[in-house]
Amino acid sequence: MASTPYVLPLTELEALASEVGLQWVQSDAARVEQARAASAAQTPAVHVPRQPKPVQLPDDGPLVLVETRRDLRQMNF
Repeated sequence: MASTPYVLPLTELEALASEVGLQWVQSDAARVEQARAASAAQTPAVHVPRQPKPVQLPDDGPLVLVETRRDLRQMNF
């Protein structure tokens, strides 16, 4: 089974685009190849793994009650 490459129907696409008021723009094949070659020539960035955060153990000390409400009987209004 040999697969045949798909050929883009450029004339039909240009006609369709012009019917709706658009302009079909084709990429420059030479520039596309230049960009592919340049990206293939670049060395990949070095992967630096993240360091896990140190585990914080819960405090085993006694619980401390903190009063967050003011006693309104002692306030002067």
